[in-house]
Amino acid sequence: MPNRTIMTILHRLNPRRSLTTRIILVNLTLVLLALGGLVMWAGWRLQKSLIEEVESGLEVRALILANGLREPLQQQISFQEAYEEQTHQEEEKDEATGDEGEHDEVFAPIGNRDFKALIDSYARDLGARVTVLGPDLTITYSSDPRVTPHTAILAPEVVAAAQQKEDHTLREDAWSNEERLFVAAPILGNAGLEGIVQLSIPASHLNERVRAMWLTLISAGLVLTLLFVLASIFLGEQITRPLRQLTATAHRLAGGDLSVRLEMDRKDELGDLAAAFDHMAEEISQLLARERAFVANASHELRSPVTAIQLRAELLQMTSADDARRERYIREIRQESENLGNLLQQLLDLDRAQSSPRPDEEALDIAPCLRKVGDLMQPLAQRAGLTLTTDIPESLPPARLAEQDCQIILRNLLDNAIKYTPAGGRVAVQARAVADDVEIRVQDTGVGIPAQDLPHIFDRFYRVDKARDRTGSGLGLSLVKEIVTQHRGQVWAESTEGAGATLVVHLPRAA
Repeated sequence: MPNRTIMTILHRLNPRRSLTTRIILVNLTLVLLALGGLVMWAGWRLQKSLIEEVESGLEVRALILANGLREPLQQQISFQEAYEEQTHQEEEKDEATGDEGEHDEVFAPIGNRDFKALIDSYARDLGARVTVLGPDLTITYSSDPRVTPHTAILAPEVVAAAQQKEDHTLREDAWSNEERLFVAAPILGNAGLEGIVQLSIPASHLNERVRAMWLTLISAGLVLTLLFVLASIFLGEQITRPLRQLTATAHRLAGGDLSVRLEMDRKDELGDLAAAFDHMAEEISQLLARERAFVANASHELRSPVTAIQLRAELLQMTSADDARRERYIREIRQESENLGNLLQQLLDLDRAQSSPRPDEEALDIAPCLRKVGDLMQPLAQRAGLTLTTDIPESLPPARLAEQDCQIILRNLLDNAIKYTPAGGRVAVQARAVADDVEIRVQDTGVGIPAQDLPHIFDRFYRVDKARDRTGSGLGLSLVKEIVTQHRGQVWAESTEGAGATLVVHLPRAA
């Protein structure tokens, strides 16, 4: 079981299959580039500022120390001069008497401390090496015993201090063999340059602060990167979880489970996608239901004339049938064949209207087409004992409609009106321009349409009175609606049962 879980996780993290992994990799790349560049730039700036801060602080301390050592150094110089004079006199006296003696270096007391103790105290307080040089740039005293006295130092910071300028250097120290940061400041008296104080600290102290600064920045960068990765994983899961659910639902839908729905309660684009998918699934379910009903109805409608033709053909084969009966059977076979042919033609027209893409037809003045269909339907109306009138102007605003579709629309509307109007009734065709549309109205004085049937008369194979109507297929008005809808028009029926019906078509004018 654990191995299976691991394989599932690895499968999801496959960059070639997992959207989550792609999001993580893209975000991680962008974060590493942006955050890495920011860390490097900020680190370089902070390192430079830190070094400058240390150098500036050390220079300030050197100036303060130089100012503090002015009087002690003057006292030390005075005492040293007096001591040297005394020593010189004693040496002359020894030469005269022939005695020889040693004379140690003496430091003048300052309060209760001598000059050496003062230098050592400053070194401890500053945490740095303090070296005092004379005006001739030779070492007088250093807090570091490794530094050799009376050694000349011509380092850049010492030369600059002798010229009363500021400078600092980072170099390897000759006495400690380590890299140190050096600064120097002049000790000025009334007579000018009386000495130079040199401060130095190990570069390791500075490097340690720089490393700590870089460690802090890199740690912060890694934490931010980790947060970005976690946010990317969360975002990826928020996106891919609904997509996985959508995929699984789509597979179930494709497998025939038409009842499955996402029903995802989200207010974002994925919620819109889920709503669109559910709407699509509902439309597919309804479409398949209509298709199944269509197939069932079409089979039923085709079976009736075929069965009638088959039965009459069998009766014709019977030798006992007389001539009159044969003539009747042949006439009925011909009638059923016509009905079958009409049904098949309507099925073909409906399939063409649904499946064929509608090209941008040229603008058509439908007035001549309407008059032509009216003339063709006059014999059918007269045979049914009806009066057919047309009120069509010489021309109408053009509509983007093929002439064949125009003929199908009016022929089916008139066929429906004639079929449901008793002998002696009237059927009227009227066409006119209204607002942005062209209107076609077919009105009859027939039996009308019951209120419960009115919403369904444009459904396929729907007939108001199936028991009485044996000649209609129930496809004519469906074909009209399909054509009108595909041309961005509207069609509806207005009727009261027993008081006739009016079918209205609105076609948009051609731009």
